[in-house]
Amino acid sequence: MINERGVNAVWGWIFVFLALALLFYIYFLKRELRKLQHEVKGLPIRAGFGSRLSLDFREKTLMDLVDELNQMIDAFEDKNRQAKQMEENVKLSIAGLSHDLRTPLTSINGYVQLLNAATDETKRAHYLKIVEHSVKRLIEMTDHFYDLARIETNQKEISLSSISLSNLAEEIFLSYYEQFEEKKIELQFPEQIKDSQIIADKIMLIRIIQNIVQNILRYAKSKAVISYGNNENFLIFSIKNDIKQDSKLAIEKVFMRFYTEVTSRTNTEASGLGLYLSKKLVEKMNGKMDAELNDNWFILKIYLPINSIQS
Repeated sequence: MINERGVNAVWGWIFVFLALALLFYIYFLKRELRKLQHEVKGLPIRAGFGSRLSLDFREKTLMDLVDELNQMIDAFEDKNRQAKQMEENVKLSIAGLSHDLRTPLTSINGYVQLLNAATDETKRAHYLKIVEHSVKRLIEMTDHFYDLARIETNQKEISLSSISLSNLAEEIFLSYYEQFEEKKIELQFPEQIKDSQIIADKIMLIRIIQNIVQNILRYAKSKAVISYGNNENFLIFSIKNDIKQDSKLAIEKVFMRFYTEVTSRTNTEASGLGLYLSKKLVEKMNGKMDAELNDNWFILKIYLPINSIQS
C-alpha cells in the first residue's frame, strides 16, 4: 500500500512537472509568435534596410518558419532593389536622351534656316550635307537607346550561331574605308589568322563592331590595330588605337552610360552609349569586354566563346 502511494506520488509530481513544462513552452511560444507578428507588421517600414526576423526561443519548427520567411524577405528586397535600379536607369536614359537629341536637333533647325536663306549653291550643298550627317547621327542615337531599353528589360532576343569573327570584323572595318582615309587613320590587320569560329549572335556582333569602328573614327589619332588571341575557351578580339596627346579619356569610365571625353555633353558626335551598349551585348552572348590605357594607346579586348565543334 505504501509502495503504491509512493508510486502515485511520483507520477503525480511527474504530471505536475510536465504540466508546468508545457505551460512554460506554450507561454514562450506565444510570446515569440507575438514578437514575430510585431516584426512582420514592421517589415514595410524597414524594407530595404536588411530586414531580418529573429527568435529568442529556439524551437525547431518555429526556426524553420522564420528561415522560410527570411528567404521570402530577401527575395522581396532583391526584387525591390531591381525595381529601384530599373527606375533609376529609366530616369538616366530619359535625361541622357533629352541631352543627346537636343543638340543635333538644334543644329538641324539652325542649318535648315540657313539653307532656306542661302542663295549660293555651294553653301546650300554644304548646309545640306551637315543636315544629312546630323540626321544619320539621330538615327544612330535612337537605335542605341532602343537596343539599350530592350537589353535592360530583357526583351532583346538572342540567336546564337557559329561565326567567323575575323572575316566579319575585316568586312565591317573595310566598309568604313573612306571614313578612315578621310580621317587619315591607318588600319592594321594581322598578316596570318587562325580562323576560329565563335558562338555569337551575328546581328549583335555587327552592332558591337560598328560601335567600335565609330569610336575609333571619333577618337583615334592616326592608327588602329586589330589582333586575335586565345584564352582557354574564349577567342580574344583585341582592338587598339592611338589617342591624341590632349585626350581627356578616363579609362575607368569608358563603359559607363552617357560617358564621353567631352564632359560638357556638347559633343554631337557621341551619345556616350556605344561602348556601354557593346559591353552589354557582349555579356548577353556569354562573353566579356575590358578596356585599358597603355602609353597613349586605348585597348579594347573582347572575349567571345569559341565554337568547340568545328568542321
